Amino acid sequence: MTQVQLTTPTAPASLPLPQSAHKATIAETLRAEPELTHLLHFEPLTYQGAGLDIPCDRQGRVGLDALGDKLRNDYFFARALIGRLFDKPTVKQALPVMHS
Repeated sequence: MTQVQLTTPTAPASLPLPQSAHKATIAETLRAEPELTHLLHFEPLTYQGAGLDIPCDRQGRVGLDALGDKLRNDYFFARALIGRLFDKPTVKQALPVMHS
């Protein structure tokens, strides 16, 4: 009969990080808002309906914390009614504000 000797497992050694590597803290990650340079456009399915534009980043991600209460509620409303009142949203580039 063969005897098996049990050993306690050891934690793997951590790899050293390069000097230039920056570890972002959770607070920094949460504070980093996407740059809202585009609009998430909800097109109405009916001619009488009004469309809805929500600020978003290039990939269509909406920064909910950056929205006011009314705009946040409109966004949730439009998302809930995709296929009934609105078509699938599309991402379009926001026009720059012209100052005179």
